[in-house]
Amino acid sequence: MQPKIGLQLYTLRDDLKADFAGTIRAVAQMGYAYIETTGFMGEHSPVMAQLLRETGLKIAGLGFDLNTLENEPQQVIDACREWNGHYAVTFWIDEGQRQSADDWKRIAERFNRIGESLAVGNVPFLYHVHGYEFTEYDGARGIDILMANTDPRYFYLEPDTYWVEYGGANAVEFCQQYADRIRALHLKDYISKPEMHDVEVGEGAIDMPAILRLAVQHQWEWLIVEQERYHRPPIEAAARCLQNIQRMLQNL
Repeated sequence: MQPKIGLQLYTLRDDLKADFAGTIRAVAQMGYAYIETTGFMGEHSPVMAQLLRETGLKIAGLGFDLNTLENEPQQVIDACREWNGHYAVTFWIDEGQRQSADDWKRIAERFNRIGESLAVGNVPFLYHVHGYEFTEYDGARGIDILMANTDPRYFYLEPDTYWVEYGGANAVEFCQQYADRIRALHLKDYISKPEMHDVEVGEGAIDMPAILRLAVQHQWEWLIVEQERYHRPPIEAAARCLQNIQRMLQNL
């Protein structure tokens, strides 16, 4: 099974503010079949529904804040059904909630509860890694505490290759370590350390062919492109990322 390729709309946040409809059409014209949303840019609207019908784009996953996931799981399930979203993902844990190993165990308990609640509606729950999870507490990384204390039936990872490396780990090794827990992957590249300026996927320091080999080998369903900083216009960067990924997959 070849993974499905999508674009995280945060990549085009400024373009979306300037011309929402034109930007969504441009994503489809690039050849993307799927998009992943943050939920913060007005994506869940009648205008978007019409654009999805017009372009044939589909939703990979829908982003939600932790508060909504914990307190309104039915709202999340309903949104995923309405938009045909294949998973619900959260992107952030507030700093005050992740100060110790015990905090990470508490987060794991919360994630298990969320995952179990969403499983009732057949919605997988994913967490997007952002780098701070690699802080060590008495010799154990936060991410390892989280993974050891979460139920694989109810909780999945969405590693971001850039942020894994930003956290001090090797993206290939990390993805290998948790290959069985990954459902989706954010593909993001950078030129070099220590500055770590974003560059198009496959043109930077991360061994993207090795990452893609793992994705195919372990049948991860979703590869999501995200870029936050640019050397060229964001729409051009997003198109280039897709072309690079398609080329690397063909060369495997």
